[in-house]
Amino acid sequence: MMRVKLLEDKSWEVTGFVEEHTNHVLSSPDKAKMHRSHQQFHKTQRCKKLIDSLREEGMPPSTISRVINATNGREGELVTSQQCIDHIRTQRVNNIGHECISIIRHFQSATANDPEFYFAIEVDSIGQMRSVFWADGRSRASYLKFSDVIVFDVTYRTNKFSLPFAPFTGVNQHRQSTLLGCALLADEHEDTFVWLFEEWLKCMHGIEPGAIITDQDRAMCNAIHSVFPTTRYRYCYWHMQKHIIDHLPTLVSRYGEQFQRYWGLWCNSSSIEQCEGYWVEMKEKFDINKEGEGWLQTVYNYREHWVPCYLKDTFFAGMRSSQRSESINAFFDGYVNSQTQLHEFVTQYEKAVTHRRLSEAHEDFKNLNTKPVMLLGHPIEVQAGEMYTRNMFDVFHTEFKGFGTEFCEELRKDGDIVEYKVCKFTDRGKWEVVTYEQSSQMQFRCTCALFETNGVVCRHILSLMMARQMDSLPDHYILHRWTIHARHRNIGVGNIIYGRNITSCEEKINLLKSWALREKFNNALELAFVSEEKMQNLDDVLTKFIEPLQEEVGAHSSNQDQIVDTEISAHISHTMEHIPQIIVRDPDRAARTKGRPRNANRIQSGLEQAQEKKERKKRICSRCGELGHYRTSCKVNLPMYS
Repeated sequence: MMRVKLLEDKSWEVTGFVEEHTNHVLSSPDKAKMHRSHQQFHKTQRCKKLIDSLREEGMPPSTISRVINATNGREGELVTSQQCIDHIRTQRVNNIGHECISIIRHFQSATANDPEFYFAIEVDSIGQMRSVFWADGRSRASYLKFSDVIVFDVTYRTNKFSLPFAPFTGVNQHRQSTLLGCALLADEHEDTFVWLFEEWLKCMHGIEPGAIITDQDRAMCNAIHSVFPTTRYRYCYWHMQKHIIDHLPTLVSRYGEQFQRYWGLWCNSSSIEQCEGYWVEMKEKFDINKEGEGWLQTVYNYREHWVPCYLKDTFFAGMRSSQRSESINAFFDGYVNSQTQLHEFVTQYEKAVTHRRLSEAHEDFKNLNTKPVMLLGHPIEVQAGEMYTRNMFDVFHTEFKGFGTEFCEELRKDGDIVEYKVCKFTDRGKWEVVTYEQSSQMQFRCTCALFETNGVVCRHILSLMMARQMDSLPDHYILHRWTIHARHRNIGVGNIIYGRNITSCEEKINLLKSWALREKFNNALELAFVSEEKMQNLDDVLTKFIEPLQEEVGAHSSNQDQIVDTEISAHISHTMEHIPQIIVRDPDRAARTKGRPRNANRIQSGLEQAQEKKERKKRICSRCGELGHYRTSCKVNLPMYS
């Protein structure tokens, strides 16, 4: 028996205790925390929010419990891993059937904070969600500067509904990946891709990308040609290598060992004329019939999408594969799994966006506060160091270091146009042709096409510039998208290629003017954020501009407010009567995909598969001593049954 009394200071006092009346052994103080009555901390809102926050950071329940117990600091209120698991499971169970509503609310909240946030949801006839697409205002503004090339990939599908994750990835001035919107798709059919590309084009002001890199998929290819008719389409290099590795051994066994040498000459031709010549020679030498070899004829028909010599006239920012999308996908590994809900996936995407932008801000800081190390101090080198970002200057420096090993020789001259042969001193058999036009703009063109595809002057042109004693690069040979101030430039409307979705010329100009002014203001705010004085100056300028406009607009609109309010109310009432009530339902689990393994995160390339097979052959079992497996999968360990 124990008698307790509540005191005036809200504390408890034991006034009576009879030990002989106990019917069980009393717990010691170090065991008391294990009783259910003492385990209440995991039920508090503070603990639940902490569990949710740590789970969003990708921590497993065991790590969550250790972090909470280490930071809680109060004796007797430890949280176990099972309690964390129970809370996470309860949260997911409570959200069953309401995931679409959750992401719609999340997007609505994002729109309140970012007025330029854009999202679209595709639903079927019964109101079930099929696909969802979203992009924030920063992504939409970035696209106006970096719309020359994007990467699109759908090989990642880790979420509860197995919806393929489809990010649009671009390249910023630091050669970093920048996210330009993403989607979760119902399937990989042509109509789904058409819906996505049309929504993305609508979101991105109707401006088509200059080039797009993706894998070789018939449905995706048809959708790209339908929605982006002026965009240059390139197949991913690694996906093409996978197909080549799968088919080339069969062709070599059919046509002989010489076929592989001719295949290499054809694929790596330096010009279109040379490529076509090798193809004719291959057909005659190996008697390749048009209908007899389906795959070989197919890759030839689509040569403009993957053979390098056909792509030398298009800017790809140094990319030739969908590796940038895969690097975005790799960020999600460890954060999401097959049970990840849609709302959680959207949150993780936002973390990826934040992570990328922090990296960009870090590079901006380094560019503004460091100076590049010069090799020779030549005026062209100094000019490039002042203009390019650090990463792009490294790319330029690689070419600048190589010009000294090149040898120039004039081939022919036709008026103001002169052709030179440029090659290494040590290898006169392999050379490039540089065409120089001595006009007001001094045009150079090299057969290696490094400037056309990467946006950086190659060593062959640099060697000719040095031979002609030029002390600066012409302005048109320093792409503004690679410079330090690329993000803070004034966006004009004259250098934009408009898409076909915006039909009115006046609408195009007004739209881009609005975005240009908004982006200019954001840049001014970001630049002024470094000091209180600059912030005050910006505030004074805006106040001086806004106050007279407010007085002018207020005097004009005061007489119209009552009439306008009445008209708007009547319009809203009339409209709401005719709007059907739609309930958005969650999609079906396990959406159909194009044959990928159920547990696979992404498709491995042929090179990765070959490397994995090679590593597997090296495995040695410590139990039986045989090759090809480890002790854990050894057959000796398997039980034998009669």
